Amino acid sequence: MEDRKKKKSTDQGPKRKKSSVLSKVQTWFSFLRNDHIEDEDPAAEKRVRRKVPTRLLLAYAIFGMALICIYPFTKEFQIRALNVTGNYYYSASQIYKIADVSVNNLMIFNSPSSIQSKLEENPLIQEASVVRNGQDLSITVDEKLIIGYYVKDNTNYLVTADDERIPIENEQELRTLIHYPLLVDLSDSTISKICEQTRKYPDQLTRAVYERIAEIQPWSESYDKNMLKLVLQDGNTVFTSIPSLFMMSTYSKILENLTGDNVCLLLDGENNVVNKVSCTYMYLSPEERAVNREIPKKVIDPTFKEETDEENKEEGTDTGNEETAGEEETQSTPIDPANIPQLYYGPVTVTTDNGEMTVDVSQISDWEAAAVENFQYSPSTQLFRAMDSGIVYTYEAATDTFWPI
Repeated sequence: MEDRKKKKSTDQGPKRKKSSVLSKVQTWFSFLRNDHIEDEDPAAEKRVRRKVPTRLLLAYAIFGMALICIYPFTKEFQIRALNVTGNYYYSASQIYKIADVSVNNLMIFNSPSSIQSKLEENPLIQEASVVRNGQDLSITVDEKLIIGYYVKDNTNYLVTADDERIPIENEQELRTLIHYPLLVDLSDSTISKICEQTRKYPDQLTRAVYERIAEIQPWSESYDKNMLKLVLQDGNTVFTSIPSLFMMSTYSKILENLTGDNVCLLLDGENNVVNKVSCTYMYLSPEERAVNREIPKKVIDPTFKEETDEENKEEGTDTGNEETAGEEETQSTPIDPANIPQLYYGPVTVTTDNGEMTVDVSQISDWEAAAVENFQYSPSTQLFRAMDSGIVYTYEAATDTFWPI
């Protein structure tokens, strides 16, 4: 009997010890899971048990670390292609450099919004937009219109159509200078007027127009002290008032029929005409121009005789009389004006020392005899006409030359 009790007590002892250890382990895990309850409130116990187990949080953390480690090596999250539109001054590679983006960069570090912000921080970019399509990025930029640049205190300043002055501070902006004309000795008010005209005629005064111009300089004429001289990239020169600047949009069409090198043109926006003028004449002083415009009397007055001719007549030598008689015998028969060939019908553009003019030769009614044999002269147009051929000429006093129109 005692042996049974002893055996029974011996069997129950280890069970209580095992139960005690198991209880402690369960309590410890319960503590880690935050499901130990200090009070006996059933509602509180229910709320606590809804918390996320620590083991689950630990699993999330391990998964996140693994994702971060694997992410850079995953091609699916890299930029596959880049595309840019709307750029004019900047090349595509320059745009990518400004945006600090390239193919194979990670998408997570190059979001469309961050790329847009970097581009719009550039002083030459008005606005930008970036669209993501899978692994491709499409960039669209709207660059500011630059009318030219000038140098002040050893610093280059760009001038936008909005009359904004932007100092060039980096190499990327410096490389764009090839697209703009140099503004030489222009006052601030003149530059502002050019900007105003550019905003007024956005379809005519475009980036392509300004890119044709190498320099813009001040110019003065008696009728307009605030004109501009445009030295073009092709060697030609254009003189214009500021309000007529928009006529530069027709320059491409003019080139189709323009002959000669280093040609000078005068823009007349009021009459919507582009006149070809003598470059030599444009650079003459007012006094020299007045002399150059004057047609000698020996050309237009048939009664005018050189002093030497009068002296020869007064000598009355036999030789002189014989020569005169010979000339009279060989003198051609006068041509009837009614028989002069009509070669011109409708308005034609004529280039003279004073510029270009449009005239209808068939309507000229003041033809009169000129000093040159078989030539007629029109005082109203200062043109000459050969009576035998009907060809009309202009006369260049500086070189004493007749030029057919």
